[in-house]
Amino acid sequence: MDLGKMYDIATVKGNNQSEIELWFPPYKIDVKAYLKAGINDLEIAVTNTWANAVIGDEQVPADINDDASGSGNGIPTMSLPDWVINGQPRPSARKTFAIWNYCNKESRLKPTGLVGPVTLLIANTVKL
Repeated sequence: MDLGKMYDIATVKGNNQSEIELWFPPYKIDVKAYLKAGINDLEIAVTNTWANAVIGDEQVPADINDDASGSGNGIPTMSLPDWVINGQPRPSARKTFAIWNYCNKESRLKPTGLVGPVTLLIANTVKL
């Protein structure tokens, strides 16, 4: 089976058997051991990185200082914000939290998901 174009991690499972993870191209797997005569069930689960969530959060005003001085210059934060330390709800609509700025609001979203096409390649065996 060839998953075609894929971002980022694919987990393939056939007929409730063990899973195989594909982390990098080419996203191809021999599913022969998973198949049986008749109807088969092949599952593909896709896991993406959190990069797009972090980029999305950059569109919302920050709820922590970027550094101890609060200058917002991208230096890692020197201490956790009070709301984290005190177990309080986050004061903004942000979903992610990191102590380093991996991106900014101008960062481009990353392609994600199973783009395909997914192809099941069938080969006939010929005995000579």
